[in-house]
Amino acid sequence: MIILLNYWKKKSENNGNNNVNWVERKLNWLNSIDNLYNTINVWLSPFVQQNLINITNEKKVNLTDEYLGKYSAKRLDIYVGSEIISLIPRGTLIMGSNGRIDMRGPKGEIIALEPEWIRWEFVNPAPTIKTWEMNEDSFKDMIQYLM
Repeated sequence: MIILLNYWKKKSENNGNNNVNWVERKLNWLNSIDNLYNTINVWLSPFVQQNLINITNEKKVNLTDEYLGKYSAKRLDIYVGSEIISLIPRGTLIMGSNGRIDMRGPKGEIIALEPEWIRWEFVNPAPTIKTWEMNEDSFKDMIQYLM
């Protein structure tokens, strides 16, 4: 799938990768994940206060990006009754974006891409690629879709 191609590898083949500060890139990516999770916590806080859902980000996933090496990132789990929706970071070196997080639930999966730092979009993959802004309403819609 084109979305999963390594954009930065192609860029380095054309321009060299000397201009990229990889330590800063990784820090931006990890901070962006934290910012997204904080925003989600705000969006879902009324449901948490009513004990309708529980949110944890205690688990980590191990990632490997070509120029960043091995590192770990937080995973976010949203518990709705006995069901779990998980947001799982996949990497930052993704074509056309600064990062990718897979949102998985009992009924499927949706991809979230970050085309610009701190701006996320949902992506419906092939056969017809469609993107739409991630905001409070669309995020809640995706929880319902995945449940």
